[in-house]
Amino acid sequence: MSSKRLNGKVAIVTGAARGVGRGIVLRLAQEGAKVVAADLSSCEETINEVRRAVSDCEVSAAEVNVVDSESVNALVDSVARKHGALDIIVNNAAVVQTMMLVADTPDSEFDRIYNVNFRGVFNGSRAAARVMREQKSGSIINIGSWYAKQGFANFAVYCATKAAVMRMTEALALEMAPFGVRANTVCPGNTETEMLKKAMREEAVLRGISFEAQVQHVKDSIPLGRLGRPEDIAAAIVYLSSEEGAYITGEALNVNGGVIFS
Repeated sequence: MSSKRLNGKVAIVTGAARGVGRGIVLRLAQEGAKVVAADLSSCEETINEVRRAVSDCEVSAAEVNVVDSESVNALVDSVARKHGALDIIVNNAAVVQTMMLVADTPDSEFDRIYNVNFRGVFNGSRAAARVMREQKSGSIINIGSWYAKQGFANFAVYCATKAAVMRMTEALALEMAPFGVRANTVCPGNTETEMLKKAMREEAVLRGISFEAQVQHVKDSIPLGRLGRPEDIAAAIVYLSSEEGAYITGEALNVNGGVIFS
């Protein structure tokens, strides 16, 4: 018997072109899953990196616009038809808002953040739920944030969308439990990605300090003393997707280095 915890499982990861999404695809492939790496732009760099690291993996790229429900439905349906099942979906695609006060937030910024961060996750969850309800198995994992659990000034829309993801996933877990399908949220803390660097650069300007000083300020706020890494998030997803997490649903799991929120 293979020691790979997700051997033969079929998985979709959105937002897979870079950052946390790329790390998730790599780890799922290492655990034996057949992974479809999906993004609005090309995932070829992700695919090439994974194939170099895991010689025997089955990984492919797909284009999807998570804001467009028809695009998401087509992706999920095609993967399920090709492989005969969809065992795991990780709704990871997200964007970070430009730091600004609620009073100064234009409709265009609200719509941009809401459409990707909540509507996109909803679209993926809904499409996967339809397939998994019929097969009576599956794991839906939505990427939230520690910002889902507390409001932060200048990030109101981002916080609200991530909180919406968390609450929607709790409701989805209750709906899907009778069908043997689990739904959970993973809530990363500050994780080393281009999205975080963008946010830290903006905050450094607002605080009138250097980017390096802002990075150190963030690290100092984390009890474990370092930023998160994509592999930290990926490890939590493997756990929740595998038999080891078979009795967990409706959870919002913090992966934030000890920055405690309920």
